Amino acid sequence: MVSPESHPPEWTQLLRPTIRPIMQPIVIGSSAIAWYLELRFDRWTPPTGQLPPSSSETYRKTLVIGENGKWSVAEIELVKRMRAGGWSAGWVDTFGSAPRAWSGWIVDPGELPTALRRSYNAITNDTGRTGEGGQPDVIAWRGDTLRDCVLVEYKGPNDRVRPGQDDWLRAALRAGLSPNQFVVARWPKPRKERL
Repeated sequence: MVSPESHPPEWTQLLRPTIRPIMQPIVIGSSAIAWYLELRFDRWTPPTGQLPPSSSETYRKTLVIGENGKWSVAEIELVKRMRAGGWSAGWVDTFGSAPRAWSGWIVDPGELPTALRRSYNAITNDTGRTGEGGQPDVIAWRGDTLRDCVLVEYKGPNDRVRPGQDDWLRAALRAGLSPNQFVVARWPKPRKERL
């Protein structure tokens, strides 16, 4: 069992936390614990005189500054960070309608290594919420089994962990996932916006 005093796993540094990650229940009152870390992105705004991209191009996501100052989204930037650290990684587009241009950053759970895919699908089925979400945003792996992966649930400034996500993590922990393999990565509101 991982205690709140434990040191965060080294892989969490790839996500570039702005403060030391802490271990806590995924939601108040849950038996499922996870690492929480804060990170920061810079919001992208279109150059003067340029229209912002359409919602069909952005998936209605908050735009952040990516490589070369171009716009991106947080989930893709997290995948890039994990890949730069030597992991195979992808964003799990639960709803399956992300822009086609993002296909290089998205992973279909059906494309995971066989043993990992079976575990992932069994966890999803165990929640009783198949097709209703709950799966973490990013999966990264360095092998073929559940023990070889890490999972990242991204939460933007106005987002929070939902019951389905708590259900999914609890099912994953029952299946053998360690709390050291799961992170909730939060991009909090800037201090001046917090009330």
